[in-house]
Amino acid sequence: MKSIILSALLLLFVFSCSEDEKPSPTPESINVSGRLLAPNNVDPIVNAKVTALHNNIITYETTTDAQGNFQLSLEKGDYNLNLAKGLFTTEKQITVEEETALENYKIETLPSIGVITGSFDNIESVLYGIGLVNPITGQPLFDIIDGITTNKNTSLDNLEHAHGANKSSAQMKNPILDPNVNFSYTDLMSDPTLLASYDVLFINCSSHSENPTYEQNLMDYVNNGGFLYVTDWSSSLLNTITNNDTNYLSFYTPRRSGQSLTTTATILDGNLSAWLLLNFGISVNDVVEIDEFLYAWQVVDSYDPTTTISWINGEVDYNDATSTTITENKDLAFTFLLGQGAVFYSSFHTENQEFDFTTTDRIMEYLVFEMTDID
Repeated sequence: MKSIILSALLLLFVFSCSEDEKPSPTPESINVSGRLLAPNNVDPIVNAKVTALHNNIITYETTTDAQGNFQLSLEKGDYNLNLAKGLFTTEKQITVEEETALENYKIETLPSIGVITGSFDNIESVLYGIGLVNPITGQPLFDIIDGITTNKNTSLDNLEHAHGANKSSAQMKNPILDPNVNFSYTDLMSDPTLLASYDVLFINCSSHSENPTYEQNLMDYVNNGGFLYVTDWSSSLLNTITNNDTNYLSFYTPRRSGQSLTTTATILDGNLSAWLLLNFGISVNDVVEIDEFLYAWQVVDSYDPTTTISWINGEVDYNDATSTTITENKDLAFTFLLGQGAVFYSSFHTENQEFDFTTTDRIMEYLVFEMTDID
């Protein structure tokens, strides 16, 4: 009798334990989709980081595709949604109750940006076109610093005219993009504190005089977390950063010997190629037409692939020291990290010859967002 009672109690205990150990049901995951656009609320942002946080804890992370789309898998609840492409960000609060497609979001928080004006090169027009503008006043949401009338290399004045031969950028320039601060290029470059007030600094192509102090200040600026954009003739400002063509990039000698005004180039980055093709019908088979070189552009002779990313490669003509024309494939646009920041350089640039975005403008648009995304 005792053994029967003991067996019954044992069975009851086993049953009780199995009931306690039964796994609780898994919370249902809900699909949430959305899209991230540039500040103009039109152009998609590719490979942006999308992070969903619940009670300040990251619950899901993903990235946007070439058309700016993203998908999240979340449980019911309230979330803080962070969307970031480098220093360009936006933040939203969402409540998830059922499968839903969020409204399109656009980048709303911008880094502090300065643009130094140049000759026949107007990255400020691209910045304005992608929406870095006050929607009410029409004023640009970045500083524009006069880089043309100050610190010019007067010995290159005649060549400067040749550099812009048959161009009429003055009549195409938007007057709202004239310098809008009360300090000059020389003021900025000689003041490390003023330089450090900008997260991103764009230096358009121009014939700047070589100045070791300015070059060192720029190197310190990048090392301390600044992002620097430099094109074509402004390459002389990178002398200290490249340790006189020893690190990252080596510029071809003789300087400013590029002759081609156009090239059929190959895009070396899959995200850039897909973004151009899917959104703008550009870059079929990873090939684009770059037609915004100007006469006597600066050729990059070589670069260090262990430290530097090349974006584009194309066949171009340039002259050697004997004025013999060489036809060769050359890399044309680059990014490299330096300290806490990064540098972007390209041999070509915008010319502002058309009101609509050109292929080159689109490439520069992509790289504007990409250059601060160094994770």
